[in-house]
Amino acid sequence: MRLGGKTELNVMQSLYWLCGPPADEGNLIWPVRLCDNRERRNAGTSRFIPRISKLQSHVLPLIKSACGALFFATALEKGQAHVVDNGSFGLVGTSQKDLIVTCYHVWHGFLEERNANRDLKLCACFDDKYPVPICTLPDGTENKPIAANKDLDVAVFDLEPFKAYCSEDKACAILNSGPNFKIKEKDAVCIVGYPGRFRAEVENGISFGREPYSGFISSISGYKFLVDFTRVMNADRNLLVKKWDRENIVTKGISGSPCFSIQPNYQLSLIGFVTDHLGWDSVPDNYVQVTASNCISEDGTLKPLGSFY
Repeated sequence: MRLGGKTELNVMQSLYWLCGPPADEGNLIWPVRLCDNRERRNAGTSRFIPRISKLQSHVLPLIKSACGALFFATALEKGQAHVVDNGSFGLVGTSQKDLIVTCYHVWHGFLEERNANRDLKLCACFDDKYPVPICTLPDGTENKPIAANKDLDVAVFDLEPFKAYCSEDKACAILNSGPNFKIKEKDAVCIVGYPGRFRAEVENGISFGREPYSGFISSISGYKFLVDFTRVMNADRNLLVKKWDRENIVTKGISGSPCFSIQPNYQLSLIGFVTDHLGWDSVPDNYVQVTASNCISEDGTLKPLGSFY
């Protein structure tokens, strides 16, 4: 059953809760902020810059509810030594299905690793306690994506068999796959992912840390667009990424994270899924590459290239 709710500015319109309303977030401390925390439109650019307080109170808790960590593991109870790699996923709702969406390269990478180790499992964190294998169904039979496409770098799974494992604060972002799907350069966006550098062994298992990224769409090419977070700063007003380092990519692990556009009234719209991180040695610019979410059909299949952009 799809449950709705209302908050200030009606930002929950783009989500519906799987089990119930979200728990109180309390005083959040997020490691990201924009260089300029004033809500304004820059003269000559018409660029909306969200307030940090609104990102913290309205935007980030909602995005967090629609995403989670994925990881490859040979055992679920013995800590980090048994975790091979990790990524992220988004929860998406259509008029026909509820879906788990991640990257094709995450799914393909898992299959390649499993060829070498048949005990390997692809697991999803639908709550903060118990990871669930999604490479098999709850009855133990093999599970495969509804659709997966290398060019789009998207893989889509049916959420229905795993709904019972979702915590009450998980929600699905509503998919807009119709002709009114729109993105444009300079749109403000926000992403929450699970970078591998925050993965840590704890007393009872493994912990995955979240990190939000706020930025702007810098360019659009077909079904892909780039989000520029070069000037994103942490809570101490230090640049999140000071220099491109291809050996230590700070966003490694956020592949599959859902990307949302933020309107001036703080309405959120799902617009894509992170597929790559781009940078160049000669300049300090840093970007994530995103595949537009309207590549997904209402039944969870993927549209042919050239048919939706």
